[in-house]
Amino acid sequence: MKHYINIVWQGKEEVDEIVAETVMSGSDVALLESETNIEIYETETETVLAVETHKALNEEEADQVAERVANKLFDLGYDDFDIEISV
Repeated sequence: MKHYINIVWQGKEEVDEIVAETVMSGSDVALLESETNIEIYETETETVLAVETHKALNEEEADQVAERVANKLFDLGYDDFDIEISV
């Protein structure tokens, strides 16, 4: 993925399509929903939800997306995650 939004949880976390849709709805400035690639994978130490974006975001856009996504994830009950956005 050239441009991306990664949500990273330490440890094994239950991540499903609802979480992916929530991230996408908070990231609309960077996505073309019909063409968005999403990947959920686990490493030995973390769970990652990777969403491809279709353009590079500047720092202001990345901050806005991160805040919207974080608030949506807080609403779903998640509270221990990191958001990585390519700029």
